[in-house]
Amino acid sequence: MATNYVQDGKTIPITAGASVIASGELVAVGDIVAVALVDIAEGATGDGRAEGVFSCPKLSADVIARGKKVYLNADGVLQLASASATYAGIAWAGAAAGATVVDVKING
Repeated sequence: MATNYVQDGKTIPITAGASVIASGELVAVGDIVAVALVDIAEGATGDGRAEGVFSCPKLSADVIARGKKVYLNADGVLQLASASATYAGIAWAGAAAGATVVDVKING
């Protein structure tokens, strides 16, 4: 193993602010997103998964086609528009208007 190896890059620490982060919640960490692997208490730090395909909440009005870029907004839901949102990844499956989740390859 190389002497400068840190980790495989599949997880990243997530620190909760003034509210609990629930296991499975999609969270912006700088310019990437991660899915919390455990419940993270206020002010505590836990691991988030920074790669993989996850079912994530989406803006119900958007029609998202497979392969489209999606963005995490301040409300914690994915949308097609990038204004004031963090790039989250690529839709792994399509999701119709009215659907509340979309499968996303995060940071893809």
